Amino acid sequence: MTEVPFAPALREHLGVPPTGSRPLRLAIIGGGSAYTPGLVEGLLRLEARLPVGRLALMDVDEAKLQTVGGLVGRRLQASGHGMELLLTTCRREALEGADFVLCQIRVGGLAGRSLDEKVALRHRVIGQETTGPGGFAMGLRTIPVMLEVAADAARYAPGAWIINYSNPTGLVANALYRSGYERVLSLCDIPMAMQQGLATLLDIPRREIFLDYAGLNHLACATRVMCRGKDLLPSLTALARSVVASGAKLPVSLADQREEKEFGHILQLMATTGLYCSPYLHYYLHGAEVLDEMLASPTTRADEVMALERELLEAFSGSATGEDLSRHRGYDWHADAMMEVVAAMAGHEGGLHVVNVPNRGNLPSVPLAHMVEVNAVVDQSGAHPLQAPALPPLMRGLVSAVAAYEELAVEAALEGSYHKACLALTAHPLVPSANIARRLCDDYLAAHRDFLPQFRR
Repeated sequence: MTEVPFAPALREHLGVPPTGSRPLRLAIIGGGSAYTPGLVEGLLRLEARLPVGRLALMDVDEAKLQTVGGLVGRRLQASGHGMELLLTTCRREALEGADFVLCQIRVGGLAGRSLDEKVALRHRVIGQETTGPGGFAMGLRTIPVMLEVAADAARYAPGAWIINYSNPTGLVANALYRSGYERVLSLCDIPMAMQQGLATLLDIPRREIFLDYAGLNHLACATRVMCRGKDLLPSLTALARSVVASGAKLPVSLADQREEKEFGHILQLMATTGLYCSPYLHYYLHGAEVLDEMLASPTTRADEVMALERELLEAFSGSATGEDLSRHRGYDWHADAMMEVVAAMAGHEGGLHVVNVPNRGNLPSVPLAHMVEVNAVVDQSGAHPLQAPALPPLMRGLVSAVAAYEELAVEAALEGSYHKACLALTAHPLVPSANIARRLCDDYLAAHRDFLPQFRR
């Protein structure tokens, strides 16, 4: 098609930015994470749609950064990709001139996660990374640092988009939005993992499955599962009830034991609710059994992850190129969830993704402006959420309660309010009493004192 002669001048007059003018500059904050090699694999898979000229990996842990960065460098060299790779412990250096800032930080490291889980279990409350008291403690530590990252990005990379998947995603997204940062898109790989689990079960491409999905981060469900024009949810529910009632093994083997266990939880939840739920609902609907299992276990999930990280970092150090290491933990959908969103925001074609956005009436049972996790069209101008399905009563009640908890927890983190911190834990469905909430709050503030400057006064 021949371009209209005055089109370039009109674009300039209207302020339409040019496209395809130069390769992109990406910064990954938390670049020493064991997830980073998987992200780079995803970037390479999308090279045609996502041309990157500079990749900056920034981390406060220099030893991990050098190990992971060394593997990434060898992988890029083996692939023949000519992008510039920068490894730095200086956030400003990583951010300067970036087009996209990907955040995967863990304030306090895995040792902090271990404390989060063990403090909760000491009070006979579920100890989990993002759900319940553990997620609360992680949010108090993470929100101040994410606000610093956002402020630095606005200063050193004006116009850049922040893609956040630092946990707890919902609390972080709410805090950033309430603090005035709008060029932020928060997402989670759970919805894509749910798609992938079904695709594996049915032996079809993941893109052929659409989940009519809505709720909060780690507290959402699909009320329809569409595939080739048909809603599969009724027949999937019948299958789930049959599998659960018979105690049979899953009809398919998934990538790893953890993934298979989570999909087993999804089947159990489907048999109970008739909905295709996030596996995190397992903590709410089968909480007593989960707590008994955690209390009986000699190790926490954090202990297992720390051992796995040591194994991975050792493998990263000894690998020539690391081509297969990202698959070791089943990271394919994690990388694709992040990089496909970046590609949609950087390229000419939008895409449909499940993301966290401020509620504009898209989910009526949640307060306006509170972050909700829904389907949205993502393109160069951001995320444009679709109207979400009405939540059934069971989900509506849980989502309303957790939204109230999130509101109080974010206010506590932003204000350094001990009173609101105790109220937040009291409001959470997994915390059994106000007295236990106060004790949990006291223990977390003492355990993480060095990471909670807003509470020192």
